[in-house]
Order: sequence, then structure tokens, then C-alpha cells
Amino acid sequence: MFLRNYWYVAAWDHEIGREPLGRTLLGDPVVMFRKLDGTPVAFEDRCCHRRAPLSLGRVVEDTLQCGYHGLVYDASGQVIAVPGQTIVPPDARLRNYPVVERWQWIWIWMGNPADADESLIPNIYWHDDPEWAVVGGYLNMSCHYQLLVDNLLDLTHETFLHAKTIGNEHVASTPLATVTRDGTDEVALSSIGRMASEGPSVTAVRWMIDIDPPPLYAKAGGFDKPTQKVDRWQIIRFEPPSHVWLDVGVATAGTGAPKGDRDQGITHTVVDGITPETGSSTHYFWTFPRNYRLDDLELDDFLRKGVHNTFLEDIEMLEGQQRVIDTNHQAPTIDINADGASVHARRIVDHLLAEEDRQPARSV
Repeated sequence: MFLRNYWYVAAWDHEIGREPLGRTLLGDPVVMFRKLDGTPVAFEDRCCHRRAPLSLGRVVEDTLQCGYHGLVYDASGQVIAVPGQTIVPPDARLRNYPVVERWQWIWIWMGNPADADESLIPNIYWHDDPEWAVVGGYLNMSCHYQLLVDNLLDLTHETFLHAKTIGNEHVASTPLATVTRDGTDEVALSSIGRMASEGPSVTAVRWMIDIDPPPLYAKAGGFDKPTQKVDRWQIIRFEPPSHVWLDVGVATAGTGAPKGDRDQGITHTVVDGITPETGSSTHYFWTFPRNYRLDDLELDDFLRKGVHNTFLEDIEMLEGQQRVIDTNHQAPTIDINADGASVHARRIVDHLLAEEDRQPARSV
């Protein structure tokens, strides 16, 4: 059901502390906490005694004690003490998951630990770069994660779903300029090009020339004069298992943005950390970095609220979509031209899932 030999976002760094946090990831219950030195750890959220959730227990120094019968687990998930007896059953241990704290997020590897190469964690440099100001948040969606990936790869819905913030008529009426499989071409000129990996990917590019600015960009960037026209770009990158980045922005029309000169514009990146919770629910970690008015706290608040409310509109639609799907999984669908990027992304995931299925089972 899910690609497992990949890094996923498990939590914001500030969510993990000395109190255990339980979260379902890829269908598996996981408990996370920090050791005394601040190192995050994660293992199964299931006491091996009576399957009580360990996230209801308590952290004691570098151990986690079950809140039901008191078994004590070390940071690797091994039981080291059982109340009332001196011998610990030899099989009293749980699966431990590799975790890495990077880019203000906690990344987890749900597959074979031997394959957990930290260099494969995406380069979300915006989060730590002083040239960017970042707002972000977390949402839980009652829908399959691929519905959210589809949503981000086909932005024509902005015209109809987000008319009050980031949408206007030009998005739906302007076809994608290019959809590229496993390459960077035009995206190499954008900020996304700095973090693009060499693995499977889909890149979609849309340029809207000499158009009215959408409401959120008009207010945030000062493009709100009655006759203001802008050139607007949407450069979208998908990389498996479920990561999506968008390089988006507007510049004064005719000032060279399509050729790479954005000096008279504003640029945003939408960073989407999408982690399946179950087959019908999704963890959505998002940020909205910008490269202008970096110290403007009022703008931070405006953008945080605006983007959050925009995503709430997405949630309502995607959860409704999931409810309809659940009534009949076999109902036919059709693809249209705007689906080019999402079709490629689903094919990549299907191919990689088949490859994982063919790999021999290995001890974890």
C-alpha cells in the first residue's frame, strides 16, 4: 500500500519532547520522544506485553515505561525491566525506526533500517536559510495521500476552490507549458533546482503572462494597484514517495521573470511533507517560505492564516472526494490534459511499489 524504503516527515521538531507522542505512520503505530541529550527516538507504539499504547506511558531518563503494567523500554525498543521479576523475556523488544532531525522536521524511515541513508533526506534548505522567512503548520486529512498529491500537481482547481486567496480565472485557462519526467530543464532556473534529486520525479511548469494578480499575492507583494498586471509562475516538483515542492510567485509584467529575472517580483516556495497515516488519512506538514519582507511579523500572520484557510478549502474537497470514492472504488474516472503531472506521479509510485514487492524479505 505504501512505499516504505523512503524518508517521511513524522513530526515538527517542536512536537517531540520529553512527553511521548503517538502517531500512526504508514498504518503503523509509532511512539516518539527525546532522550535527555535531546536525541529523538521512535519505535512501535505497542507494549509487547498486552499491546497497550506506549504513548500513554511516561519517559524516565532515556527510557519509556508502559503506563499499563510498567514494563520499561530503552531507546532501542528493548525491554530492560519488568516489575515483579528479575528475568526479562528474551523476545521482549519492539521494532525501532531510524529518525533524523533536520530542516525543523523529524524524518522517519519506515522500511529496512539497513537502507536508511541520511543523504536521501530532501534538501529543504529554505527552512534554515536566512534569505527566506518561513511560516508553516500541520493538518490531518481524512483522505488517501495520493488525493493530496494530485491536488498539488494540478493547480487548475485554484480558479474554482481558492478564488478568495490564490486563485483567479487565469490558472484554469492556462495550460501547463511543460510536464517533464525524471528531469529538471526549466526548473533548474528556479529555487527548486537547488534541491532536486537525481531519482524519479515529475516537474510541471505553468506561466501566466500579463494577468491580474491573485488576491493573496496582490496584498502580500504590493501588486494591488487597479491596473496592475503581473507575470505569474507555478513550477511544481514531485519526488517519491510523496514529496511535493512548488516554486510560485508573481512579478511585474514584462520585467523578465520568464527568463529568470525576478527582481521586480516576489517568490514563494510551498513545501509539502505528505505522510500517509492510513489508507484513508494523511499527515500534511506544510511551509510557505518567502524571499521578501523577511522580518515582517504582520505579514507572517497574514500568510499563515491565508495559506491555512486555503488548505482548509482543500481538506473539505479532498475529504468529500474520499467519501465518494469509498462508496464505489470501482467507479470509472477519466483523465484530462491538466492531469498530466499527477498521472506520471502515480505511475512512478506504482512502479516503485512493484519493485519493493519483488525485493526479498529482509530482517528488520
